[in-house]
Amino acid sequence: MLSLVPVLLLASCAPTATETAEPEPEFCSDATFDGATLEEAGGDASPGSGTLRVRVITDQSEEVNDPYYVAYKPYALEPAETGGVQTTGTTSGDGLVEKTLGEGIWSFEASWTRGSRTCLAVNEAITVAEGNVTQACVVLTCPQD
Repeated sequence: MLSLVPVLLLASCAPTATETAEPEPEFCSDATFDGATLEEAGGDASPGSGTLRVRVITDQSEEVNDPYYVAYKPYALEPAETGGVQTTGTTSGDGLVEKTLGEGIWSFEASWTRGSRTCLAVNEAITVAEGNVTQACVVLTCPQD
Protein backbone atom coordinates (compact mmCIF):
# COMPACT_ATOMS: atom_id res chain seq x y z
CA MET A 1 0.00 0.00 0.00
CA LEU A 2 1.35 3.42 -0.99
CA SER A 3 1.50 6.17 1.54
CA LEU A 4 0.09 9.56 0.52
CA VAL A 5 2.44 11.48 2.84
CA PRO A 6 5.47 11.58 0.43
CA VAL A 7 3.22 12.55 -2.48
CA LEU A 8 1.62 15.37 -0.48
CA LEU A 9 5.03 16.60 0.69
CA LEU A 10 6.30 16.76 -2.88
CA ALA A 11 3.18 18.56 -4.04
CA SER A 12 3.49 21.16 -1.28
CA CYS A 13 7.08 21.95 -2.33
CA ALA A 14 6.22 22.66 -5.96
CA PRO A 15 6.57 26.35 -6.89
CA THR A 16 3.37 28.26 -7.46
CA ALA A 17 2.78 30.81 -10.20
CA THR A 18 2.85 33.67 -7.69
CA GLU A 19 6.29 32.67 -6.43
CA THR A 20 7.83 32.77 -9.90
CA ALA A 21 5.98 35.80 -11.30
CA GLU A 22 7.53 39.25 -11.20
CA PRO A 23 5.86 41.45 -8.58
CA GLU A 24 3.98 44.48 -9.87
CA PRO A 25 5.99 47.69 -9.33
CA GLU A 26 4.54 50.20 -6.90
CA PHE A 27 2.62 53.05 -8.57
CA CYS A 28 4.93 55.94 -9.48
CA SER A 29 8.06 54.02 -8.46
CA ASP A 30 9.98 54.78 -11.66
CA ALA A 31 9.92 57.06 -14.70
CA THR A 32 7.85 54.59 -16.77
CA PHE A 33 4.81 55.78 -14.79
CA ASP A 34 5.06 59.29 -16.29
CA GLY A 35 1.52 60.44 -17.07
CA ALA A 36 -0.12 57.45 -15.38
CA THR A 37 -3.20 57.92 -13.20
CA LEU A 38 -5.17 55.78 -10.78
CA GLU A 39 -8.71 56.49 -9.67
CA GLU A 40 -10.20 55.32 -6.37
CA ALA A 41 -13.73 55.72 -5.07
CA GLY A 42 -14.18 57.82 -1.98
CA GLY A 43 -12.66 60.96 -0.63
CA ASP A 44 -13.84 63.95 1.36
CA ALA A 45 -14.65 66.26 -1.55
CA SER A 46 -17.99 68.06 -1.73
CA PRO A 47 -20.49 67.32 -4.54
CA GLY A 48 -19.10 68.31 -7.94
CA SER A 49 -15.51 67.94 -6.70
CA GLY A 50 -12.82 65.31 -6.39
CA THR A 51 -9.41 64.96 -4.81
CA LEU A 52 -6.23 65.06 -6.86
CA ARG A 53 -2.96 63.62 -5.51
CA VAL A 54 0.03 64.26 -7.76
CA ARG A 55 3.44 62.73 -7.07
CA VAL A 56 6.36 64.42 -8.80
CA ILE A 57 9.33 62.11 -9.38
CA THR A 58 12.51 62.64 -11.40
CA ASP A 59 14.61 60.89 -13.98
CA GLN A 60 17.62 63.08 -13.15
CA SER A 61 18.80 61.02 -10.18
CA GLU A 62 19.26 57.37 -9.25
CA GLU A 63 16.50 57.92 -6.64
CA VAL A 64 13.18 58.95 -8.26
CA ASN A 65 12.12 60.72 -5.05
CA ASP A 66 15.37 62.69 -4.70
CA PRO A 67 14.31 65.78 -2.71
CA TYR A 68 16.87 67.91 -4.57
CA TYR A 69 14.67 67.55 -7.66
CA VAL A 70 11.13 67.10 -6.31
CA ALA A 71 10.83 68.90 -2.95
CA TYR A 72 9.31 72.38 -2.70
CA LYS A 73 9.01 72.97 -6.44
CA PRO A 74 6.46 75.54 -7.65
CA TYR A 75 3.45 74.10 -9.49
CA ALA A 76 0.29 75.27 -11.23
CA LEU A 77 -3.00 73.43 -11.78
CA GLU A 78 -5.43 74.79 -14.37
CA PRO A 79 -8.77 73.55 -15.71
CA ALA A 80 -7.75 72.28 -19.18
CA GLU A 81 -11.17 72.50 -20.83
CA THR A 82 -12.33 75.87 -19.59
CA GLY A 83 -9.18 77.73 -18.60
CA GLY A 84 -9.61 80.13 -15.75
CA VAL A 85 -7.86 80.75 -12.48
CA GLN A 86 -4.81 78.64 -11.75
CA THR A 87 -4.26 76.93 -8.42
CA THR A 88 -0.63 77.40 -7.47
CA GLY A 89 1.65 76.30 -4.68
CA THR A 90 4.76 74.24 -3.99
CA THR A 91 5.19 70.49 -3.75
CA SER A 92 5.72 68.98 -0.31
CA GLY A 93 9.11 67.71 0.84
CA ASP A 94 8.14 64.36 -0.72
CA GLY A 95 7.17 65.88 -4.08
CA LEU A 96 3.44 65.55 -3.37
CA VAL A 97 0.52 67.81 -4.19
CA GLU A 98 -2.98 67.14 -2.83
CA LYS A 99 -5.89 69.38 -3.76
CA THR A 100 -9.67 69.25 -3.85
CA LEU A 101 -10.73 70.42 -7.30
CA GLY A 102 -13.86 70.65 -9.39
CA GLU A 103 -14.55 67.65 -11.58
CA GLY A 104 -13.12 67.81 -15.08
CA ILE A 105 -9.79 67.68 -16.86
CA TRP A 106 -6.88 69.53 -15.25
CA SER A 107 -3.39 70.33 -16.44
CA PHE A 108 -0.45 70.18 -14.03
CA GLU A 109 2.96 71.76 -14.39
CA ALA A 110 5.82 71.94 -11.92
CA SER A 111 9.08 73.65 -12.77
CA TRP A 112 12.53 74.21 -11.41
CA THR A 113 15.28 76.38 -12.81
CA ARG A 114 18.72 74.84 -12.56
CA GLY A 115 21.31 77.28 -13.86
CA SER A 116 20.24 78.21 -17.38
CA ARG A 117 17.99 75.12 -17.75
CA THR A 118 14.34 74.91 -16.79
CA CYS A 119 13.28 71.46 -15.66
CA LEU A 120 9.59 70.59 -16.10
CA ALA A 121 7.04 68.04 -14.92
CA VAL A 122 3.92 68.28 -17.10
CA ASN A 123 0.64 66.41 -17.50
CA GLU A 124 -1.96 68.23 -19.56
CA ALA A 125 -4.92 65.88 -19.04
CA ILE A 126 -5.60 64.61 -15.53
CA THR A 127 -9.27 63.72 -15.06
CA VAL A 128 -10.78 64.53 -11.67
CA ALA A 129 -14.10 62.73 -11.10
CA GLU A 130 -16.75 63.74 -8.58
CA GLY A 131 -16.37 61.96 -5.25
CA ASN A 132 -13.19 60.13 -6.28
CA VAL A 133 -9.49 60.36 -5.51
CA THR A 134 -7.27 60.57 -8.58
CA GLN A 135 -3.58 59.77 -8.18
CA ALA A 136 -1.23 61.02 -10.89
CA CYS A 137 2.46 60.49 -11.51
CA VAL A 138 4.51 63.18 -13.26
CA VAL A 139 8.24 63.02 -14.03
CA LEU A 140 10.39 66.14 -13.65
CA THR A 141 12.98 66.08 -16.40
CA CYS A 142 15.66 68.55 -17.45
CA PRO A 143 16.72 69.29 -21.03
CA GLN A 144 20.18 68.07 -21.97
CA ASP A 145 22.83 70.71 -22.58
